[in-house]
Formats: sequence, C-alpha cells, structure tokens
Amino acid sequence: MTFEITDFNTLSAADRASLKTKDGKVHLFNNLICPFGHRALWSAVESNAPFHMIDVSLASMPEAYITEFNRYHTVPFLLDNGTSIFESAIIAQFLDVKYNGGKLHQRDSPERAALAQLAQAKFEIGPFYGLLRNQDPAKKEGFEADIRETLDELEKIYREHAAEFRAKGPYLFGDQLSSAEINIIPFFFRFQIILKHYRDFELLKGYPLLTAAYEAAVERPAFKQTIKEPEFFINAYAKYANP
Repeated sequence: MTFEITDFNTLSAADRASLKTKDGKVHLFNNLICPFGHRALWSAVESNAPFHMIDVSLASMPEAYITEFNRYHTVPFLLDNGTSIFESAIIAQFLDVKYNGGKLHQRDSPERAALAQLAQAKFEIGPFYGLLRNQDPAKKEGFEADIRETLDELEKIYREHAAEFRAKGPYLFGDQLSSAEINIIPFFFRFQIILKHYRDFELLKGYPLLTAAYEAAVERPAFKQTIKEPEFFINAYAKYANP
C-alpha cells in the first residue's frame, strides 16, 4: 500500500480536533476489512485523491469516533478540508468528482450514469451475508438461490443493457472502469474468498461477464494497493461464519 495509514486510537484529543478544521487535507476514516469502506478507498486511489487513511476498528469502535465524527457508527467517513461526507457510495462519488473529473461516475453521460446506477441498485448484498452467517443446512439452498437471483440480474445488465460495450472490454462500459465496478467488486472480492472457504460456494461460477469484470478489476494497480491477502479476510470474517 502506498498511502499512509494512522491508527485512530493513537490520535490525541488535539489531533482529532485538528482533523475537523479547514486544513486543506483529505482524511478517510476506514477499515480494510469492510467492503463498504473499500468502495471509498478504491475510488480515492483511482482518483489520485491526496488522502491519508485513519484506521477505525470495527470490533471495538472507539467512542470518540462515534461522538466526534460519525454518529452513524459506520465506516467509511470522509473529512475533506473540514467538510464531513458520509456513506460509502457518496464518498466514492465525491472523491471521483472532485479529484478525477467524475470519470468513474460518467459525469458527462447521463445515460451511462443511469445504467451504472441501475447495476448498483440491483445489487442485493443481504443474501451474501445471509449465507455466510447461516448455521441451518436447510436454509443454505435458499440463500444460494437469492444470491444467484441477484447475480442473474447483474449478468443480464452487463449482457443486454450494456450490449454495445461488450466487444470493447470487460467492464460495464467496455474498457472504462465505472462506478458500477467501484460499488460492486469490493463485495465480490471478499465473498469469492470467504464463501468458498466457509460455505464451499463458488460465487461467480456460471457468470462469464461478471467474472470478466471481476478479473480485470482485481488486476488494476489501484485495486491491488487497497487489499490484503486472502487469509486476512478469512480470519476477519470467521466470527460471522462460526459465531
């Protein structure tokens, strides 16, 4: 990783107060485990935003983080020159628009922007967590069916709604990475690893277009800068798979 990471717990009260001033800096409060946080982090690196990351524990979220910065008890959270930005997809878009001309979010094409938003809107993450947390063998097939329903719809969007781009490259818009991948691939990356390990479920098997987009995305230099090794995620999600 080529960006600076500071542990939130090492910050003094004065340090924390200074982060909220108009300091001309970009502070991304995040955690490398979290796929929502990964949306913002990946967008920051792709956009060449001049940020540094402040690591916030999810297992024992500091009270000072909640009371002084993010009352929603979530990561990511962004302070850009003292301005608070909440929620992963909003932060990813903010960073792209401010530091990258909005290229990932198709700022110059309302039609493509709408299609990318459709893909994001039809991505239902609940069944992924449901299968991971499930302890009842009788419910396993139901969760798997729900996951496939979501993936079926995404594959159709890539195949039919974005048909004009299919000969141009693997992403929704051919050779152009978009907000569709920024918002979806971080989940594919984690659940490819952990569902195979804990539930013997191959997430993208039978979805050639989603597989192609995934394989292209994870090879991007910016993506590689924002991830850890598979064992990191296997260990991090163990408490959800085996409570």
